[in-house]
Amino acid sequence: MKWGVVSSAHTKRSIALSKDVISFLSEHGEVFAEKTIAEKLSIQGFSFPQINTDCDIVVTIGGDGTIIRTLADVDKPLFSINSGGMGFLSEVESKFALQGLKKVISKDYNVEERAKLHVDVEGIDEKLPDVANEITLQTAWIAKIMYFHIFVEDELLETMGADGVIVATPTGSTSYALSVGGPIMDPTVEAMIIAPLAPFRLSARPWVVPLKKKVQLQVLPKSKKAKLVIDGNYAVDVGTDQKITVSESDRKARFIRFGESFYQMVRLKLVR
Repeated sequence: MKWGVVSSAHTKRSIALSKDVISFLSEHGEVFAEKTIAEKLSIQGFSFPQINTDCDIVVTIGGDGTIIRTLADVDKPLFSINSGGMGFLSEVESKFALQGLKKVISKDYNVEERAKLHVDVEGIDEKLPDVANEITLQTAWIAKIMYFHIFVEDELLETMGADGVIVATPTGSTSYALSVGGPIMDPTVEAMIIAPLAPFRLSARPWVVPLKKKVQLQVLPKSKKAKLVIDGNYAVDVGTDQKITVSESDRKARFIRFGESFYQMVRLKLVR
């Protein structure tokens, strides 16, 4: 078995746990530590693409941010240990890390697949990372309203002024989109959410759109500057001549699960 290990390197708790996890996994196969945590532990480090190519299972240690950062390049099943805050996407808390890994080694788990989104921006040749949570099209000028069109399959859905708009995956329905009034979506639903950010119109509401359809966003000329942000980690400037197309990705996010349902996680971590 070949294991990838990705960890937050910002807290002593995560670094110490990573050391214990790597030591444990070394007894059960070959371990590929991501460069960030490897540097902290003074061991050989590997890039995300190398880990995705070479490993069978990837262990993440940290919070939801660590998971989302990993999913940008990794398609292999993730076993996620929470050593951060809420850890909504994680499977076990840090105190159960080794116990959980023993279950993974014994193959006592299921793999849950979730949709990702693919993004194309006119005029940008580089391949943008796939979306695990959401893309946000937002004003590049703080406190300035922006104006944009929203299309679904080339049909105009809305034209509005707002701080921006979110297009979220089912996974992202419990993240940024939720905070602006979007619905909680079961991760098995094949759909995406379009949620305006502070729209200057009382009638503007979130939309749920089939995953098989293409959503297009276009900034109107009077907005001048805008930014496209992918999963809070990757940002590009977008002009009025660049149409953004969001569609279903061929790649999936894969999570190792022991049996707790999505609804249990919502009750435990979101309903307080």
